[in-house]
Amino acid sequence: MSEGGSLYGTTSSAGDGNCDLYGCGTVYELTPPGTASGTWTETTLHTFTGQPGDGGSSLAALTVGPGGVLYGTTSIGGSGSCATSGTGLEGCGTVFQLTPPATSAGTWTESILYGFTGINGDGAHPAASVVMGKNGALYGTTAQGGSATSACPSSYQGLAGCGTVFKLTPPSAPGGAWTETVLHDFTDANGDGASPVAPLVPSSTGVLYGTTSAGGTTGKGTIFAVAP
Repeated sequence: MSEGGSLYGTTSSAGDGNCDLYGCGTVYELTPPGTASGTWTETTLHTFTGQPGDGGSSLAALTVGPGGVLYGTTSIGGSGSCATSGTGLEGCGTVFQLTPPATSAGTWTESILYGFTGINGDGAHPAASVVMGKNGALYGTTAQGGSATSACPSSYQGLAGCGTVFKLTPPSAPGGAWTETVLHDFTDANGDGASPVAPLVPSSTGVLYGTTSAGGTTGKGTIFAVAP
């Protein structure tokens, strides 16, 4: 993702965190050189620390919002209790935002907007970025979780469910909590897909288009639309 000539991205591991002993990942900025022969400069904007108060292992691109705020997802971390292979509980994943500093010498501020739980039909382990819709709402997918636990049993991540499409509605007042709504539970039944791992594409009418990596009539994935 590019903003003002700089490039922004995430790493799924390393940094100072201790997620699975390989680090929880980072958010970084690459600033272009001032001359044609110069080198790009990397700056770490945030180092993930994992449970209980932060996410870890971001697998997706960032989304830029108004004011240069960055939005993203992490596949683990957060307040939920989702088992991962061989490492105990590392969380169900998060949606986060990074707010730029007021001055160039300041630091970016991270906030966890939502921590997935994987229970009562909630999703878990998002692998794709979020997209921004009307009124600042964020839309995305989770690769696991949801209500179809028998159709999609526990995988290497240790959590059943075929995945979800979700919406995060911003608070009505600054500092309030974001509200999550599950828009669709994938079932891997009657042609429905399972395990979405790519970002959604919103249309001008509010329809969300996306893909699943499994499910469908042949078991090889689907292209879907979720209409408001």
